[in-house]
Amino acid sequence: MNHSFHPLPKPEGYPFSDPPDPNKWSACIHCGMCLDACPTYQEERLEHHSPRGRIHLIKAVGEGRLGLNQGLYDPVFQCLDCRACETACPSGVKVGALIEEARGQLYRAMPPKGWKGLVSRLFLRHLFPYPGRLHVLGRLMRFYQRSGLRMFAKKAGILKWIPAHLRDLEAVLPEIPKRPSRGSIPEVTPAKGEQRCRVALLTGCVMDVVYAGINEATVHVLSRNGCEVVVPKGQRCCGALQVHAGDRKTAKMLARQNIDAFLQAGVDRVIVNAAGCGSAMKEYDELLKNDPDYREKAAEFVSRVQDVTAFLSEIGWEAPQGRLDGRVTYHEACHLAHGQGIRSQPREILRSIPGLTLIEMPGADRCCGSAGVYNLTYPDMAGRLLERKMDDVPDGVDWIATGNPGCLLQMAMGVGRRGGRERVVHTIELLDEAYRREAGREQNGDEGLIDELMRCVGDNGVLFRHEELVSYECDAYTLQKALPRAVVFPKDTEEVAAVVRLLNERKIPFIPRGAGTGLSGGATPTGGEVIISLVRMNRLLHVDLPNRRAVVQPGYINLHLTQSVAGQGYYYAPDPSSQQACTIGGNVGENAGGAHCLKYGVTTNHVLGVKMVLPDGEVVELGGLPDEPGYDLVGLVVGSEGTLGIVTEITVRLMKKPEGVRTVLALFDEVSAASEAVSDIIAAGILPAALEMMDTLAIEAVEKGTFPVGYPRDIAAVLLIEVDGVESGLDDQIERIVDVCRKHRVREVRPAASEAERQRWWANRKTAFGAVGTLSPDYLVQDGVIPRSRLPEVLARIEEIGREKGIRIANVFHAGDGNLHPLIMFDSRVPGEEERAVQAGSEILQVCVEVGGSITGEHGVGLEKREEMRYLFTEEELAIQTAVREVFNPENLCNPGKMLPAPARCGEVKKHVSEMVSQNHLD
Repeated sequence: MNHSFHPLPKPEGYPFSDPPDPNKWSACIHCGMCLDACPTYQEERLEHHSPRGRIHLIKAVGEGRLGLNQGLYDPVFQCLDCRACETACPSGVKVGALIEEARGQLYRAMPPKGWKGLVSRLFLRHLFPYPGRLHVLGRLMRFYQRSGLRMFAKKAGILKWIPAHLRDLEAVLPEIPKRPSRGSIPEVTPAKGEQRCRVALLTGCVMDVVYAGINEATVHVLSRNGCEVVVPKGQRCCGALQVHAGDRKTAKMLARQNIDAFLQAGVDRVIVNAAGCGSAMKEYDELLKNDPDYREKAAEFVSRVQDVTAFLSEIGWEAPQGRLDGRVTYHEACHLAHGQGIRSQPREILRSIPGLTLIEMPGADRCCGSAGVYNLTYPDMAGRLLERKMDDVPDGVDWIATGNPGCLLQMAMGVGRRGGRERVVHTIELLDEAYRREAGREQNGDEGLIDELMRCVGDNGVLFRHEELVSYECDAYTLQKALPRAVVFPKDTEEVAAVVRLLNERKIPFIPRGAGTGLSGGATPTGGEVIISLVRMNRLLHVDLPNRRAVVQPGYINLHLTQSVAGQGYYYAPDPSSQQACTIGGNVGENAGGAHCLKYGVTTNHVLGVKMVLPDGEVVELGGLPDEPGYDLVGLVVGSEGTLGIVTEITVRLMKKPEGVRTVLALFDEVSAASEAVSDIIAAGILPAALEMMDTLAIEAVEKGTFPVGYPRDIAAVLLIEVDGVESGLDDQIERIVDVCRKHRVREVRPAASEAERQRWWANRKTAFGAVGTLSPDYLVQDGVIPRSRLPEVLARIEEIGREKGIRIANVFHAGDGNLHPLIMFDSRVPGEEERAVQAGSEILQVCVEVGGSITGEHGVGLEKREEMRYLFTEEELAIQTAVREVFNPENLCNPGKMLPAPARCGEVKKHVSEMVSQNHLD
């Protein structure tokens, strides 16, 4: 059967040439792994300002469900295009390319006006592409700086009339050099000593005029390391800023001119010292893919483009002898770290400089907010990001090194605002200075409701326009979609209670929502509900290490809790695969587990107490102490999927880090042999912290994904087995595990050789769901639980169901506790495939129940498995659960339609339960 992707026609909603590519957006499976990486989402906590939300909107326009209007314009242009989401995406979705293609459509449909239009037309179209005009501007700026006009403007208060962000930018603008770098650098600079390479340097536009000294330093460093350096006369601005602005016509013109200029130079490499330029030039082949005259030339050109630090690392640079005594920290320019995957090379250069101490910056790859001209067009967001970035700068450093002109200006502005003394420099400047010192030289439709909601949470805390709501029509379970009535963003318990009281009075249903990474539709509207998004309630409120407790708001990211206490030797045990994106509140709702729940349990084992808002607006506190007497109401709330109320504070248990950890990898030629090994490891009295399995299709997906580890292509199953605890006993456990695997025909079994290798294995495993996007445009993940001893039998039955339905099913699961995750792949564009996938999922759950298991272990029921609850419970048992829900949620306003199926006779639920209770009393 042919499972290849089906080619898609031109999207209906995009009228112009060069539209967003459907094959790019179809690789996004809405998993949410990008959320924690996205700077604008972290600031706004708005789905349409997240990567997957923007892709969802782009797709909706392409499908004709949204218009090419302001609803798409704002989210798409407010994207920083930082590419952090691409680094996080398991499926390798080219988000940046989609954003830029969408901007190209919007630029033509809605040409920018006002200040943005001035930036686009004057600067990006008529100034930056023309070196002569840019050089004239440089001379005027230099005259302003040196003639006394600058001082006069300050004293006369003239600068007060310009926006604050422009004043800050003017204050840190470097002194413009007397000559641009094209005038100071020879057309050909010979290599010093034996020539190793012939390279060309992109002088750029801003780099040429404002940072000519960096270009000169780059030439000096390249020459020093055996390179003949050519500066082609015909080169132009790289076009990055034009692409970001949506002016693809100008960008293509510049790309063609640069391709001709550099290919005619006959060089081995095209060297770039500006991250954004390098990233843009490496994508010329994508930009010109429909140009028959330049398609092949663009591919040849792209193969030669290289950042200067990566090039030096490749050829090996000469370690400098001159000293630079001081401390430096390194900020990763987005288009180096995410756009080109260059992280270690600049650090290696800095470490090679005698006397220079590199102090790692926390969040080094956090965007500074520059993003081309983003700090001019969206100064408020850029300023907020800059504040966060400056918080990351370690105390007591002398230099902040980076690799992009926009970052240089933005970071310098941040230093200036805080009155700091750090010098912001290019990495190459420090290397060049060290070389020079060797010679002894130094250089909505319900307006009344919306108004009331705004009074509860503020004007900026409510979304109600159609184009804003589309991003909230589903969570990571994308098979069912419906629009909410509105989305509100409370910041604390009091605001949640106010919103709930209002909605309860109006009898309007509502849904609590975390990060939207749930896989069962627990946060998906059925139509007309108000979503209460808790993503802005994202604070760590209290840490009590002596008692091993912490209190968090529900929007606090799971992994962030471990990161916050790791330095003191503690961690938070539940570790779902989406832990870098999912919230602890969402984990409470679904009773999330993770790879290590075999030994440490699921969320309910780590929640001590909650503060929650009941569906009528009353605030209650439950639990708080370990082993509290009385009914376990906290246990009732955990896993209730938001149907009993909205949790607003959570007291969790912290764990002490184990003394030692060991991880074993075992490769099997038969799934049955791996399954038998799982049972025998447990039978041998070994309790692993984690015991994970992937089959052939799952292995194929992760090896095509972002974190491959090099598994053999013909392997049938991989086991990942981890033990932890007292260091002295771990080696013995590892030996016993290896022995068990060898008894079951293992092809290869070995412990991790290093912590880095262990982390690679886990990164590979934890991105398995998202990596399925490399094999299929759509997938459905199930979450059944079975006894470990029935693994071979159930896996064989799953394979049989896949054959019967004509679809592929990959298996990734927590083998130690029998929690299966069949990944059912389909293509929704092919008639009937989605229906067959849903049928397959339901049949797999039925098999799980038949062998003594359950329909869910950690993903919850939600909308997806609601009807399958009947596989597991009788109508009487379901009626009792419904009665329990009605104690808390009598009018079913809080997350209605989730988890519990409608009873056979809805109107008789209470009567039926009452009769059962009376009968039990009589018995």
